[in-house]
Amino acid sequence: MVFDNGFVLDLVSWNSMIDGYVKNGELGLAREIFDEMYERDIFTWNSMISGYAGVGDMEAARGLFEKMPSRDVVSWNCMIDGFARIKDVSMAAKFFDEMPLRNVVSWNVMLALYLSVLTACAELKMLDQGKLVHSYMKDNGIKPDMLLSTALLTMYAKCGAMDLAREVFDKMPEKSVVSWNSMIIGYGMHGHGDKALEMFWEMEKGGPMPNDATFMSVLSACSHSGMVWNGWWYFDLMHRKYKIQPKPEHYGCLVDLLGQAGLKEPSEDLTRKMHTEVEPTLWGDLLSACRAHCISEPGEILAKQLIKLFPNHVVPYLLLSNTYAAEGRWDDVENLRMTLKNKTLNSKMVFTSRRHSMLSEAAAQIKLSNIDSIRT
Repeated sequence: MVFDNGFVLDLVSWNSMIDGYVKNGELGLAREIFDEMYERDIFTWNSMISGYAGVGDMEAARGLFEKMPSRDVVSWNCMIDGFARIKDVSMAAKFFDEMPLRNVVSWNVMLALYLSVLTACAELKMLDQGKLVHSYMKDNGIKPDMLLSTALLTMYAKCGAMDLAREVFDKMPEKSVVSWNSMIIGYGMHGHGDKALEMFWEMEKGGPMPNDATFMSVLSACSHSGMVWNGWWYFDLMHRKYKIQPKPEHYGCLVDLLGQAGLKEPSEDLTRKMHTEVEPTLWGDLLSACRAHCISEPGEILAKQLIKLFPNHVVPYLLLSNTYAAEGRWDDVENLRMTLKNKTLNSKMVFTSRRHSMLSEAAAQIKLSNIDSIRT
C-alpha cells in the first residue's frame, strides 16, 4: 500500500483512503486502516459508521458509534439511516429521539422510513405494526404531510380499520386524488359499498377531479358489495360525463358485475336501467372481456338486451354474432343474418362463412339486403 513505501501520510490522506475503500465496498480493508490509525477525527468515524450502515451491519455501526469521543449530526443521521434501511422503526425512532440536534436530513430520513414502512404494512395487512409506526410519529411530534397522511390512511384502509382511516382523512388540510381513491377502495374492499359511493359524491362536490383510478375504485366497490346497477351507472358516468376511456381493469369489474346480474337481478331489468346514451361500442369492449374470461352466457343475454336498446345500431348484432361464432354456433350466425336481411343499421356489416363471424366498419346508413355475403 502507499504507506509501505516510506511516505508519511497525514490525516486527510488516511481519511481519503478509508473513504475510497468504503465507497468501493471494501469494508475489511477500510477497517484495517482505521484500526492502524493513531489519530482519527470525526470524519474518520463517520466514514466507517456510514459504510457499515450502508450494508445493514448495524451491530458494527453501533459499536463504533458508542466508542466515538464526540458526535455530530452526520453521525446520528448515519445511524438513523442505517436502521431505516433495514426497516427497524423502533431503533431508528430511538436514535432520532435521542439526537441532540436534528437537521433536514434526519427529518427526511425518518419521514421516508415511516412512508416506506407504512406502505409495507398496507401491502402485508400488518395493522398492529402500522399503528406502532403511527404512535412513533405522534410521540416524536411529527405532523404528517399529505404524502405521509395518505400512506397512513391507505394502510388503515387496506387493513379494514376504516374508522381510523377516516380519522386521518378528516384531519388532512389538503387531500389528493389518491387520498380520496384510497378511502373509496377501502370502504369497497370491506363491504361498505354505500359508504364508498358516499365518498365519491363528496369528492364530486368538493374534491379533486375523479380519474380513471377513482372509477376503478368505485366499480370495484360496487362489485364487492353486489351493487350491480350502480356499477353499470358509474361505468356510464365515467365515459359520458368525465370522458374517461375505460381500461381493461374497468371491464374486468363489469364482467364480475355481469356474472352477478344473472344471479341477483334479471338481465332485462338491468338493461332497462342502463343509461340510453351509453355508446354501444363500449359494450363491444365489455363483451370482448366476457369472452376473455370465458363467460359466454351473460354476453349473449346482454347482446340481446342491447339490441332492444339500440335496434338500429350494428354493434349489438355484431356482438351477438361474435358470441355465437366464438361458441361455434354457426346455425345461429346464419339465422341472425337472415333475420337482418332487410334491416337498416347504422354501420356496414358483412357476413363470412362458418369460420368467421360478422365484420364491421363504420359507414353511413345502409341496407343489409344490398350487401353481398363474403364466403371463404
